[in-house]
Amino acid sequence: MKKIGIITILNVNNYGAELQAFALHHKLKKMGYENEIINYLYYKNPEYKSERLSDPLIKTSGKNKLKDLVLKWLDKYSSFKYPELAKVRKQRFDGFHQKYTAVSKVYKSYSELYNAALDYDTYIVGSDQVWNPNNGTNIAPYFLTFAPKDANKVSYASSFGVGSVNSAYYPKYKDWLNNLTHTSTREADGVRIIKEVTGKDAVHVVDPTLLLSKEDWQEIMVPYEEKDPYILFFIFKKNKYAENLAYEIQRKTGYKIIRVCKNEMPLEPDDKILNIRDYGPAEFLGLYNGASVVLTTSFHGSIFSLIFEKPFYTITPASKNNNSRQESLMNVVGLQERLLREGDDVDLDKLTDIDFESVKGKLSKQIDISAEFLNQSLN
Repeated sequence: MKKIGIITILNVNNYGAELQAFALHHKLKKMGYENEIINYLYYKNPEYKSERLSDPLIKTSGKNKLKDLVLKWLDKYSSFKYPELAKVRKQRFDGFHQKYTAVSKVYKSYSELYNAALDYDTYIVGSDQVWNPNNGTNIAPYFLTFAPKDANKVSYASSFGVGSVNSAYYPKYKDWLNNLTHTSTREADGVRIIKEVTGKDAVHVVDPTLLLSKEDWQEIMVPYEEKDPYILFFIFKKNKYAENLAYEIQRKTGYKIIRVCKNEMPLEPDDKILNIRDYGPAEFLGLYNGASVVLTTSFHGSIFSLIFEKPFYTITPASKNNNSRQESLMNVVGLQERLLREGDDVDLDKLTDIDFESVKGKLSKQIDISAEFLNQSLN
């Protein structure tokens, strides 16, 4: 049987990253393809070994270097300050992949990956912001330049994560994109960028998490045992606008607020918001399944709101214009009003006014296109 190797973002203690990686692997398995994830550590993983070959396309600013350093320090600090929470959380993340995901040996550096004797029949670069020019590492591996020259090389839902790329980088992107045999991307902006850079058409596909049904996700979730209705608050960092909106919804509905945290660090006062800090991906799914309302700043937070059919609002920063992932998704499902910029007024009388049958119909067409792209790319 032919075997597929997938490279994507994995092992970063992030719900969306882990679940999108699992989703593509699981969908391919359901389609009858033997596959595994090539465990190339993302540069933000504490065990990743930087080297000159892995220098980023765009020189990392001092500000961003400091930001990455602070984030790594915060992860270590949170593990040190809350060792039991960190231990349980890591066990749950690791245990999820051990149970559900086939993963290769670990490649901790650019050189280790390129010197490996890989023998897959097809190589796939998976979803997430693997093509973001602002990533603080060499993104060439995510264009499958490590794969044998004559191998079948496919991109599935790879994302630039931005609405445009500086034309100064077009020649490099053109070389990388032309290395692929079959090209798809997750956002409408990505389709446009690829056309501008290469003159070729790419297929607009859905994030791999949408390739699995609600029932597929329910099969692997750990149910959250809570009888009272709750607002699920999935926000990456402290956000006063989001907090105030959560409190407004609480006053209107009487629901409690439960926050699923990015890591072990608490961000909200425990007397107002219940912080859950040690959940893994399966427990995260259980929280979504049981929620009555969702507030999120996360792209995958939006997607799981759609999958589990939960009334939701997605909040984006007022000061940034790189919301192409969220905008593309909301345009597909016709829920542009659910995408808020910080400071927007919200009519909470329309909180539950989402026609999920209509949403499913619109998503179904995109999901069919996406599955057909995979079928054609692999045969």
